[in-house]
Amino acid sequence: MEVIAYSPEYLPALRALYMVTRTSTFTWLDSSGYQIKDFDEHITDDTVYLAVADGKLLGFIAVYEPDNFIHHLFTAEDSQGMGVGSRLLTMLSELNGRPQILKCMVKNEKALQFYLRKGFVEVGKGTAEVGDYLVLKKD
Repeated sequence: MEVIAYSPEYLPALRALYMVTRTSTFTWLDSSGYQIKDFDEHITDDTVYLAVADGKLLGFIAVYEPDNFIHHLFTAEDSQGMGVGSRLLTMLSELNGRPQILKCMVKNEKALQFYLRKGFVEVGKGTAEVGDYLVLKKD
């Protein structure tokens, strides 16, 4: 597995991964309005890095670089448990050495446990249109 900068050749796979993973993960939300091009609209100001192996997209991280705020970290279902998310977080840390911050939906228990295992700590909380979230930070 390698981590690379975004490349347009992966856009169809990114769109599909984003759509499928959102639908299967955020089961408490109404996914009927999700569209394949949502990825394009939700990643506008972010820098995207991809985890790939043999040309296959395994996952991605989208970060708003001025704040080192992680907007999205998604791993393909068939690649979960293989260290993809960990590798993307490590790459970001190695790239800039800055604290990482993100919001994680409280109901997304699997992701929340993942981030806590990786050393993130709760620094805030809130409620959005889609539910309660925790603000997590890792120095």
